[in-house]
Amino acid sequence: MVALISRAHTVTAAATLNRPSRLICPCCNDRLTFLSNPVYSRFSIYSGEKELPVSDAKMSDMEVVHLPDGGGNTLKALKYKGRLWPAFAPESIRGVETFKSRDGDAIVVAYPKSGTHWVWEMTRLLQAGKTDVPMIEKDDGMIEDVLPEKLESQSSPRALNTHAHFELMPKEVLNKKNCKLIYVTRDPRDVAVSYFNHHRKLVQYYEYKGQWKDYFPLYLSGKVDYESWFAYTRGWEQGIKDNPDLQVHVTSYEALHENTNEEVKKLAQFLGASTDETFISDVVKMTSFDSMKVSKGKNETFKGKDQTEAPIMYRKGKVGDWKNWFTVAQSEQFNAVFDREMVGTMAFELYSHTKQDQTAPDGNMNER
Repeated sequence: MVALISRAHTVTAAATLNRPSRLICPCCNDRLTFLSNPVYSRFSIYSGEKELPVSDAKMSDMEVVHLPDGGGNTLKALKYKGRLWPAFAPESIRGVETFKSRDGDAIVVAYPKSGTHWVWEMTRLLQAGKTDVPMIEKDDGMIEDVLPEKLESQSSPRALNTHAHFELMPKEVLNKKNCKLIYVTRDPRDVAVSYFNHHRKLVQYYEYKGQWKDYFPLYLSGKVDYESWFAYTRGWEQGIKDNPDLQVHVTSYEALHENTNEEVKKLAQFLGASTDETFISDVVKMTSFDSMKVSKGKNETFKGKDQTEAPIMYRKGKVGDWKNWFTVAQSEQFNAVFDREMVGTMAFELYSHTKQDQTAPDGNMNER
């Protein structure tokens, strides 16, 4: 337990994860910065002799929920206006609605575990026009995970990212249309496997200890943070179709894997960056799975309950790894849902079992 003092109140909290977080005192509206940088899953405000639950004030529009799987385990998320988000700082999630876009902003948009981190790294190197850039974390550019004033303080051109559904995107982005959006999609079966491992690895954050067989229906029904892959993907495809004046570059994890140099060159053209062959090759090399695991993996770690540290962002990064996880019954169940939900979409053409050869090649990629 730790305690901090605002103008008139003491905040006590249970620290759960070494991650920056700020909260607002519901009594006097002071911003509280926790110097030890944890996330606080449980905290109370004490004013004299009265304990004031945060949910009665600034947290009244948000609710921490625990989503049950088939085996009795639960996954923690934050519900805001009826939608499921990770348990980020409330100010950051609310800030999505009031985010101020700028000319020159490039925003990578993708469902979790679809290559967001990988493409974001490519984007910021291409924007800079060089590969010798300061090392920063992806989350520093994540719209829903960064305080609005911190995003505002970043110099242009900004390389940003988000997992927000199309209808939850900042209004300025959709209305002003002054940003460049990079939409990345990935086989939802590989996403499922990677998301399961993500939720399991961050047990002190998500509090999830379930097994794959029990997690699978949770993912399939969209009862995870950021909800359904199917709804997310349909929404973005329809949003792009209905807004032809949006500046959007569409790519896929699989295309990036198959011909990385060519896809990075297309991205550079979209961003108005250099397409010099040597520069493109350098960007590809610097953002390869192996290179990033060495250069960034040691710094981006999570310490589990056994005190061992493991990279948060980097697992296998393979195309087709789902075949090592899905049972025949799970494949049949997934196919039935996919065919029902995705018929008529671009994703259906890419990932339907009736459309593709299911012997996808293996290879290394960055997953998040």
